[in-house]
Amino acid sequence: MADASRIEKFQQLVAADPNDELAQFSLGNALFEAERFEEAGPCFQKVLAINTRNSKAYEMLGRVQMKTGHNDLAVQTLINGYRNADRAGDVKPKEAMGELLKELGEEPPAPAKAAAAAGVAADGTFTCRRCSGNGPKLAKQPFKGELGETIYDTVCQSCWTEWVGQGTKVINELRLPMYDPKAQELYDGHMKEFLLIE
Repeated sequence: MADASRIEKFQQLVAADPNDELAQFSLGNALFEAERFEEAGPCFQKVLAINTRNSKAYEMLGRVQMKTGHNDLAVQTLINGYRNADRAGDVKPKEAMGELLKELGEEPPAPAKAAAAAGVAADGTFTCRRCSGNGPKLAKQPFKGELGETIYDTVCQSCWTEWVGQGTKVINELRLPMYDPKAQELYDGHMKEFLLIE
């Protein structure tokens, strides 16, 4: 059980620098140990906003979501984290997330094909960067710009539809005011994580 003075110390560090990844993670961990799960979640979300490759933060956020009864969000967080850990070679978090997925009745995903293999090959076949499936491809670019083009070229309709539902949950869970550029940036970060866009 984390004591109040330890939590307070990490809160001071986070207040001094909200973008301190280690301080945010340590505060989230201390709050988790104190069973203050609702407060721990935003810390791990902030860690992932700072560093989308932090496998342990995915694991801990998944645990928080399970503890707070958000199993649907936990499944998605853990799948994304598992894939991230697989690419990064983070064995222990990957194993832990695999076990948590099994607890939730989900099989851990198969290792994804390299992102370079995603898109339309010379022979005309399409491979989705997220699920490594063969389509169907999106009918049109979902929005303007380079990111919209990347999604159109490398993400299947099924994964995009899944993201649209997940994206709504992200907006609601994080209470993102989408008129704010910083909120849009955070939303885009979650979208890139979900769709495995580097």
